[in-house]
Amino acid sequence: MRRGVIFISAFVASLTACNSSHEPEHQLSVSGTIDGAAGKYLKIIDMTKPGFQPDSIQIGDSGRFAFNQKNAEPKDFVLYIEPENNIRVLPCPDENVIIAANYPNVVETYSVAGSPESERLAGLLRKHHQSNFVLDTLNQYYMAHQLDRKFEQIRADVRAKSDSVYRADRQLHERFIAEQPGSLASYVALSSKLGLRTNLFNIQDDFKYFEMVDTALMNRYDTIAITLMLDRYVAQARAVATMQPKRGGRIQVGDTMPDIALSNPYGDTIRVSKLQAKYLLVNFWGSWCKPCREAHPELRKVFRTYRYRGFDIYSVALERNLDDWKNTIREDRLIWVNHVSELNYMDSRVARQLGIDAIPFNLLIDADRVVLAKNLTPAQLDAKLAELLK
Repeated sequence: MRRGVIFISAFVASLTACNSSHEPEHQLSVSGTIDGAAGKYLKIIDMTKPGFQPDSIQIGDSGRFAFNQKNAEPKDFVLYIEPENNIRVLPCPDENVIIAANYPNVVETYSVAGSPESERLAGLLRKHHQSNFVLDTLNQYYMAHQLDRKFEQIRADVRAKSDSVYRADRQLHERFIAEQPGSLASYVALSSKLGLRTNLFNIQDDFKYFEMVDTALMNRYDTIAITLMLDRYVAQARAVATMQPKRGGRIQVGDTMPDIALSNPYGDTIRVSKLQAKYLLVNFWGSWCKPCREAHPELRKVFRTYRYRGFDIYSVALERNLDDWKNTIREDRLIWVNHVSELNYMDSRVARQLGIDAIPFNLLIDADRVVLAKNLTPAQLDAKLAELLK
């Protein structure tokens, strides 16, 4: 009962925070000062528009900038001079958002006023940034001591501290969402990443949080772009969940593999359903897995033979460390481009979803994601593709 009370009271409180309007003459404005950034260009991405193409404005001599937009609904803007050093604001119609920051440490120093949703989000992001800073510091310490004779103890200590930071940041976001699911800031909180591009929430394991925010926002305003995007995403996940194999049961030949969407080493999302391949090998491996790496030379030969005949590879790496992953891709000359990872080692959501408990493991699927074969050696894969691609 207590959780229900929190949900209702927080949602009612949010009703006064941000109103959308159907009147087209309403507009919002964003302005501010970034000291030390005179003459630089400020990029602006409207996250509610497809493609996320940035616009840009030049910052004035005094560090001031301003832009406005006629709009009848809340917006989600990312502002940055450098992508990794960004500000995110959620202005509503008729609001005048005012930002103050210092360059180059924009994300560490910025403050926002004039927009309750943006202020709420800024408070969360400041604490989240501190967690990322601690993880970055721990990672630098880890990398600098790899040749230390006590490295195993150092690695264990760094892992324990990193896990502690992750848990605290995750709990912070959980409380934030539970207390104000009807806030647009909670919609942003669902997409937060920590450390080496690790998502704090994924919709398969944390569906209740996505559904909580989706329900509250649909009740608050069911016609704006932000709400509709989240609602579609939740609906798709709900549909996939009804088709996927039961948890703990391995996917079998003849099953339809759930769609997978994971990040490559540069943070870009690669989705299986978007790949234009007649036949796709979904290959689970790790830089630390000797049998996986021993198979790479022969797998590379198979890829070269069939790459122009409709065959491709989607490599899912069970990794913790971004550098180890990238170095192995280079060292083993894995020349296909679809390399992805959750960077959470053996706690891979996708591996659990498919019932995978050991690697190497692979699935050969067709364009409809139907599993044609699994756990093929490179020689068996070559023979199967020769049969399919006569």
